[in-house]
Amino acid sequence: MKYTHKVGTAAGTFPPFLVGGKEVILTSVTMMSISPGDLLVLRLDVGWKKPTHGDAGEIELKIRKDSPDGPVIYRILETCVEKAYTMERVTDIGNVPVQHYYLTACSADSRAVITGPYSLQGSVFPKNE
Repeated sequence: MKYTHKVGTAAGTFPPFLVGGKEVILTSVTMMSISPGDLLVLRLDVGWKKPTHGDAGEIELKIRKDSPDGPVIYRILETCVEKAYTMERVTDIGNVPVQHYYLTACSADSRAVITGPYSLQGSVFPKNE
């Protein structure tokens, strides 16, 4: 591994918040020491639950590249009956020395409350490893 960096917030260090239809940035990570062809591994973690006003929770999580409104490289729609912890691993291929990624969330009918923890971790692996 050439580089790893994790940015996030632990559960209990912030008040839980309702996610609505407008996409919000949860966190971002900047990856460095990238050579063309390197394997970039992103790991997202999000603790969340359904709000009190519904039968089920629903959240859409995205990883965007380059900027907060940049291209979506990963998207998942999750549901839960009570509470959930979403973990995903996503890969990309490096082509510039420094790369930015953003973890965002939205919920069309405000059916998700972020409780934490949440984080985005990025790791750079050499092309031949």
